[in-house]
Amino acid sequence: MRHRKSAKRWAAALLSLALALGLGGCQLFPSDDYNDYDVSAYIQAFLDSSYHNSHERFLALSQSSSQEEALLNNTTTVENAAVNFCNAYGLSPNEEQLTELQGIMGQALASAQYTVMDERRIDTGYYIEVEVTPVTSLAGLESDFHQLRTQAQDEADAANAAANSPTPAPEDGQEDGDEWGDEYSEEEPDPTPTPAPTPEPVLTDARELYVDKVIQFCRDRLSQVEYQSTSVTIALDIRQTNEGELQLDMNQIESIDGSVLIFKR
Repeated sequence: MRHRKSAKRWAAALLSLALALGLGGCQLFPSDDYNDYDVSAYIQAFLDSSYHNSHERFLALSQSSSQEEALLNNTTTVENAAVNFCNAYGLSPNEEQLTELQGIMGQALASAQYTVMDERRIDTGYYIEVEVTPVTSLAGLESDFHQLRTQAQDEADAANAAANSPTPAPEDGQEDGDEWGDEYSEEEPDPTPTPAPTPEPVLTDARELYVDKVIQFCRDRLSQVEYQSTSVTIALDIRQTNEGELQLDMNQIESIDGSVLIFKR
């Protein structure tokens, strides 16, 4: 499951476009008067849309975006977080389990703590720092997951052994529920019935059971969200083209993604 949603790249185009459109009435070249667009407010709104699933401010600042496009900010971020979580811990969920993991990631990201500092005007555009306090509830769980994997394997082995055990045949003379047997029956014995086919036992998949245990474990961990004791500062370098368009390398946004919710200590 080592892949990421390409929609995050689409978000890069959206961010660039929205910033450019927001500057539509401004001068195209840098000058001392080029300070009427609140870039920090836009970044704050974009992060709130992506992590907290809060879109009102983002839609107000990027008037070209629809509600569906704003929702995609959060959907894509949550989906990527679930994939990164699976990659970090070597999980192979089925589709239903992946959906549950996405819900867990959405819950964790909703608790993300970050502060967007005021932008600084520089020669090439804008410089902004984002201070992040990482959520650590889902970090460093290798030992816990190893125990869950062992439990899942033991439970699956026991369940499968029971499913494969032969069913004891009824004792002679008691197939009809007559404790005295056919020798005392006045009726002619029934012809030997054709035995019904024995259904194949449904085996327990240890891997699926393991992921189910991981999902429940993560839900329990998020009942009280934990944060790193120290914050992380991520710098955003927003470039302004000669045409006045503001551009942001989305790798910088992905650095924030990897800091607000961490899986490795």
